[in-house]
Order: sequence, then structure tokens, then C-alpha cells
Amino acid sequence: MAATSTFPYVIVNAFTDSSFGGNPAAIVLLPPGSLTADSMPLDATKMSSIARSFAQPITAFLSPSIHVESSDSDENLIYDILFVVDKYFAPVCGHGTLAATKAICRGMFPGVSQAMARNPVVKFRASNDVILYSRMMDSGGRDSTADGEFYELAIPVPGVQEVTGEERNDVRKMLAKVLGKDADNVELKYVGLRTHGSPNRRLMLVLGQHERLEGRDINISAFLTGRYEAYTLTHATPGQKTAFVSRSFMPVTGIMEDHVCGTAHALMMPYYAAQPDVDVVAGKEVFVRQVSPRGGDLWVTLDEENGVVRLRGHAKLFARGEITF
Repeated sequence: MAATSTFPYVIVNAFTDSSFGGNPAAIVLLPPGSLTADSMPLDATKMSSIARSFAQPITAFLSPSIHVESSDSDENLIYDILFVVDKYFAPVCGHGTLAATKAICRGMFPGVSQAMARNPVVKFRASNDVILYSRMMDSGGRDSTADGEFYELAIPVPGVQEVTGEERNDVRKMLAKVLGKDADNVELKYVGLRTHGSPNRRLMLVLGQHERLEGRDINISAFLTGRYEAYTLTHATPGQKTAFVSRSFMPVTGIMEDHVCGTAHALMMPYYAAQPDVDVVAGKEVFVRQVSPRGGDLWVTLDEENGVVRLRGHAKLFARGEITF
């Protein structure tokens, strides 16, 4: 009989306090050091197979590792993390990182815990060596769950370049098909392309507030006529509790609609902070929503001094168990 492997997992809904809201992530715990190049118990094919079996928006493989960071050689625990959707290995996933933070802070995996009073910051190392920082925090005066759990994740602010000219016109035509209206009637205020990472990866489309994304039917397959991998649609919401709302789509990678995309907010916050008619100011926390069918609530701050966007929100455990193969 062939040897079997067993690994514990949890499924956590990020940016929600609902069992049926937010963005789900499957978190699989691997032995320490398992995501280093010379000691991986799972190859890319097996990871893709596991991710397809979970059929969640993201599957994150988590492995504790020891990494010396401070100048006085104090050793701080860091968690290697790898994000997989089908055959696509995402460099960073905001909601997957927030879900993993809850799993660590709440001791959901046997033998994995962190003394939060002594070391409140959880550090993750993604596949591209980007270090992500997160923590559990008090919900304060924000909307609170029964247990009061609240989490924060810091994501580096990416570069964004405005798309103009003929390329913008092509985007408008595609967007007209997405929204089901004539191109001349699409209220498109700004098109921004993320300038780091793989080329043609993520596009931010800022719409006029009258386009109203919440509850709107979206022709997602029309995005496949464009040249980009990921699209975030957003508009301001003056006079409402939210500063702005958004929806994100990645059909090329197999994610038709990304229920709550944390990294998209790192694109949107610098744009909105530069708009005088939107209540977004660097250093000030604002409440925003991703208005996908599942929906997600985020409290977001642009931290210009440290070059990050701080995402805060709830996380809800949905399932836990073991995988064996």
C-alpha cells in the first residue's frame, strides 16, 4: 500500500463576520520549512490538485520557518505562505493572508501558536520574498462580532500608471459589454494599470457614481475580450457610510468574481486619497465595501509614511479538518 500524507486545514471567510459572506480561503498547514526550495513535500502539481479539490477562491499553503531579522540576531518566527488557484500561483493574496492570520492567532492548528501579548505581529513571507505583516487587534468602535475579533493586514502600495489614448478607448468598449450599455454612455473617470509584477496583470477602472455596482448584473465573460488578467471596478459613494465600493474580476485565472480582493484596495486608496471630492485622506481610516454577491466589509487606511495600505476586518471560521492523499 502506498504511503499517505495527512495535513490539517481550515476554511476561513475573510472580511466578514458571516458564515456565508466575505471571501473564503482554505489554509493548509505543512511541516516547518516545507516551502523552501530544497525541502518541499508537495510539488506544484499536487498543490494545484489540492486547490482544485477545495474549490475555494484561494488555497494558501502555510509553513512555519525561522528567519533572523533583527540586527542583534533575535530570531522571530515567520510563516512561509504560498497561494494557489487551480494552476495559477498568486504572488500575494490579501484575504488569504488575513484568513491565515486568524488561524494562527486563534491557535487553530495543532502545535502552531503565537504569544500575542509578547509578539503581536504575524509575519508572512510570500513566494516572491515580499514580507507581509498582520495582527489581531481590538475592534474598537467599529462594527463588532460577538467575540470582538478583528484583524489588520499591511499591503505594500503598488505603482499605478494612467491608461490613456487608444488603449483607454479599447477599455471603454470592453467595459460597455461588461455593463451592458453603449460605449458612449459609460461614465469612465479613470483607468489605472498596476506597474509592478507581471505585465498586463491588474487594471483599475473608476466609474462615475451613477453606474452603481451593487446588485448590478455583470457580463463577466466580456472581460475575456480584454488584454488584462484582473479588473477592479469602483466608484465613490458620497453621502453614504462607505467612502467607495468596488467589485473585482479575474476570469483568466479561473476566478470569475473575486468576492473581496484585499490587494485591489492597495490600488484604489492612493487614487481616492488624491480626489478632493472623496472623503479619503492619508492616515485616516475609512469604511469601504466590496459589493460582490457575498459582500465584504473593510476598514482601510493609507499609510504613506510606511508605503502600505492597512486593511482591517473580521474573519469567520467556516470549516476545519484534515486532508489525506
